[in-house]
Amino acid sequence: MKIEAFFQPKPELETNRLLLRKIHTEDLDDIFEFSSDPLAAHHMTWEVNKTKEETFRNFVGPAGDAGGDFAIVLKENRKVIGTCAFISWSDEHGQAEIGFILNRSFWGKGYATESVERLIQWGFGVIGLMRIEGRCDLSNMLSEKVMKKSGMTYEGTLRKNAWIKGEFRDSKVYSILKEEYVKSM
Repeated sequence: MKIEAFFQPKPELETNRLLLRKIHTEDLDDIFEFSSDPLAAHHMTWEVNKTKEETFRNFVGPAGDAGGDFAIVLKENRKVIGTCAFISWSDEHGQAEIGFILNRSFWGKGYATESVERLIQWGFGVIGLMRIEGRCDLSNMLSEKVMKKSGMTYEGTLRKNAWIKGEFRDSKVYSILKEEYVKSM
């Protein structure tokens, strides 16, 4: 099955506390909150959003509709606290790379891990992926922690592979295979 088929229309995925769903125009203010935060965006390949128009272009508008980003929504109050996605994939090789960002006000509460685990479950269970990987900047200990908690294994470091905020940076690579995920169930 081709992964692109699952993005249009984008499914809604649930966890105990979260809903992962398509990004809506009404989410603009919530998304601008974290995409304009220099600390939250520090490790991202994209620049801090300076205007809501920029956030609309990057997350909400046509780019948002065409992309694989899910809004991470708190069920209790319907606030969008982040996004997660398969940011790249290969149908031929049955693999995808996962990415995520969370509003700094919600760090340390397990929401990122909960989102990533649900996306992994969907990737293996519905899409039929064989491998899911994640990458993070060497200094991004919080993302590294999320990947470890989500059952991913450290594979190594890619040297100077990512252009981030005006410089080439190293990335740590984590992955989980379908057979490892099934064993952990």
